[in-house]
Amino acid sequence: MGNRFTHESSRNVTEEDYEDLDMGTPGLLAVLVMLFGYIKPAKSTPLQPICDIRVLDNYIREAKNAANSAKQCEDTCALPGNFTLPKTSVSYREWAAKDLGTKAEEVQGGLKLLAAAVQKAQNMTVNSNMLYLIERSYSNICSIVQMVKSFAPVIVNGEQPPVQTTFNSRTVRTIFHVYLNFLQGKVRLFFLDTEACNLATS
Repeated sequence: MGNRFTHESSRNVTEEDYEDLDMGTPGLLAVLVMLFGYIKPAKSTPLQPICDIRVLDNYIREAKNAANSAKQCEDTCALPGNFTLPKTSVSYREWAAKDLGTKAEEVQGGLKLLAAAVQKAQNMTVNSNMLYLIERSYSNICSIVQMVKSFAPVIVNGEQPPVQTTFNSRTVRTIFHVYLNFLQGKVRLFFLDTEACNLATS
């Protein structure tokens, strides 16, 4: 008896609820219009690349290991022909006065020279140990170039890239030495500048 009463009461309430909710299509549309009137879609903002100096420090450690290994290599590391390499000296006062776009172009220009020299050395090296270090360095340089491109602001078309100061060499030892110094100098300064910009705009 009690069970039947409870069952009927529940059934009646459920039916009444369905009757109240049966608003039809026009009523449903009205509710949706009201909801969208109060809820504004959030504007999507593009993710900004975060420049983490620790990522570059890993590449610097690998470049240092390669430079140390190349010190042990003399005759087998002398290659025919000259390699054009960027000079790594940095005037901190002049660097600070440059805008981020100019710094990015300067860093990219130096990295491209290094990539070309390393790739050329790769085709001429017969020492298997050096060949592995050269291939690894080339891969790392290409990765750093892509990172610099993602951090750099859009460069206005038609601007002349800054003149790159260069010199020539013909040894793998010098290539690795310049590569290490360039990462520790201009590239690291650029990463620190970009990291500061990210923190300022976050």
